[in-house]
This record gives sequence, structure tokens and C-alpha cells, in this order.
Amino acid sequence: MFDQKKKRQHYVWRRYLKAWFADDKLACMREKRYIFSTKDLMNVGQQSYFYKVNSLTEQDISFVRDMFLSDVDDAACLIYERLFSLFRHVAQVENLELDSSNSGIEKLKQHYANNLEEEIQSEIESQGDPCLAQLLSGDARFFENDKSVAHFLNYLCMQYLRTKKHHDALVSGVTGNNREQIIKCANLIRIVFSSRLAASLYVNRANYKLVIVKNISDIPFITSDQPVVNFLDIKTDKSQQTEEFGLYYPLSPKLAVFLVEKEIFGSVLEMSFDKASVEEFNQIILNASHEQVYASSETQLKSFLI
Repeated sequence: MFDQKKKRQHYVWRRYLKAWFADDKLACMREKRYIFSTKDLMNVGQQSYFYKVNSLTEQDISFVRDMFLSDVDDAACLIYERLFSLFRHVAQVENLELDSSNSGIEKLKQHYANNLEEEIQSEIESQGDPCLAQLLSGDARFFENDKSVAHFLNYLCMQYLRTKKHHDALVSGVTGNNREQIIKCANLIRIVFSSRLAASLYVNRANYKLVIVKNISDIPFITSDQPVVNFLDIKTDKSQQTEEFGLYYPLSPKLAVFLVEKEIFGSVLEMSFDKASVEEFNQIILNASHEQVYASSETQLKSFLI
């Protein structure tokens, strides 16, 4: 876990992007200008030391607790306290004295802050992986199982909020007296906010459904470095709060899934997209992208440059 430093840290899961491989390559458009293909997923959706965490004080942790957990019951608070303890260890590990006879302490000091969130993200991915595999086979029945739906919602919300787009928006958009503290706590805020969103959806899961979308057109679905989008967010003024909430998540060139309230799309649990619908939601993904867009062919990406 902490034996070596993980430098290139991905904010888009590599396992997820494999669905867009064609001829053993992924096509990528960067900054809506540069198009290339790569066989190595280490080259995309990543930034060096993206997840490296700061050493937080008790005041910092209390700040995050007060911001997000003031209405959480005692049982849930215990879960979050375990998370907080992992972040407390950053400062504790930094203060460990080096012991020449114990290489483990040296590695821990070198790698703990850098690898901590990476390991948390990997655990969330491992929980979501079985659900993603079932969705790729066109099966959403896991949403009827309490444990599976909890894992999936935690996974989906993290894919929505873990991205560089959301991180950059937080860092550049926050103002006020607490700006520096919010930036310092960005990693912890991301995890807590994501888990609170997932918990809220879980509590209200009876009001939500998954709708599988099959692409019957000859135009593939695309995805991006913001792979999960609130497709009901149609406001033009980005300073306004969005009340409508529904998530769209392309799964492969031929499949996608919606997480929506039950009244949306009526009683439908599966739908087919024609060319016009695919183009509409590809445009939504394109508009939501931050720096990179992914597809199964460079030709499709080049069409967005015209």
C-alpha cells in the first residue's frame, strides 16, 4: 500500500476507460484541439500527485466536520471518525523518527500522504467494479440489493466528484475567509461530500431507479474526464444552485445508464437511443468535459473540431 510512491494518479478510472478501446487503443482529444491515440491508459485522465493530501490539524478536521456533518447521527459519525483518523495519521507519520533498522518507517514517511487518497479511491473502485460489470452486460438488478446499491452509489458519486474539473472549480471558485482552509482540506472535503451525497441517495433509494440505455445508432457514445454529469443541470448562470438532479454515465460506446427519480422517463427501465439522442448526449459530455474527451476512434473526435 505504501511501499512505493504513486506518482501518476488518475481522476478517471482506467478500468472504466477500457470499454472504449478499439484495436487496442483509446482515442483522446485534449483541450478540444489535440487528438491522439494511446495504448497506455497511464497517459490519460491523470495528474502527478493529484491525490497527495496535506497535513491537517484538529482545527481543519473540525472545520470539515462542522461543514458537512452537523446533522449526521452518532452511528454515521463513527464511520466518518475512522476516515478522519486516516487523515490525522499524515501529521503523525511526518513526526515519526527515522529508524535505520526499520525501512518500513522510512517508506511510510515518504509515501503515506501521497498514497492515502489513492488507496481510498481504489477501494471505492473495487466496490463499484461488480456493479459496473453487470451494467456492461445490460443488467441493473443489483440496484434491488441494499448492499450492492450502497456500493454503487458510493462509486457513482465519487466518479462524479473526484475529477480534476471539480477540484479546479473548488480551488479557483472558493472565496471568503475560509478559502485557504478549504483548499488545504480539498481531499477530505471531496471524500466527505461524495459520501454524503451517496448516503442521501441511498436513504431515498426507493425514489430512484437506474435506466439502461442501448445505443442502436452507428454513432458511438463518447466519454470524458468528467464522465458522470448531471444532465438535468440546464442553468446558464453557473452561480445559481441546481435543484434538478439526474446523473448520466456512459458505460461504453454502446451502453449508458441514468440514475434518476422514478417519475423521470415514466415507467421505463431500459431505452434505445437513435442517432439524434446519441448526438445530444455526446454533446452534453463534450460540454461537461474539462481537458480531455475519449472515444473509440480519432475520426469521431475530429468531427467535434469542425
